[in-house]
Amino acid sequence: MKTPSLGGLGICLKGNYEMMENYIQYASGYQKDNIEESDIVKAIVDIQLMDEEHGAFWVSVITDDENVIEVSKDLSLSLVLEGQEIRYQASNWNEIADLYKLLLLGKFDEIVSRLK
Repeated sequence: MKTPSLGGLGICLKGNYEMMENYIQYASGYQKDNIEESDIVKAIVDIQLMDEEHGAFWVSVITDDENVIEVSKDLSLSLVLEGQEIRYQASNWNEIADLYKLLLLGKFDEIVSRLK
């Protein structure tokens, strides 16, 4: 079995996201509210070990709307940001970590501009 790699994930999710309601959920059923940097890093490692059926997780930040990024094991993303649905194919786990950082910081416009 291939050992999962963080691929040099140097993310730092410290910021104002603590004030917004958020959660993480795995396709396998695990769920946690009020997540931190370590939860995102753990999920990225975990998804690399999961089978294809359960190889997905999503993070939601709730403002006036529910803003969600879901990632699958193949690096495909489904996003709902301020009511706008987007599909995107990421190039690596670092890119995904960066998008989750922006999500937790509430920078939805910046996410959308990066994906264009």
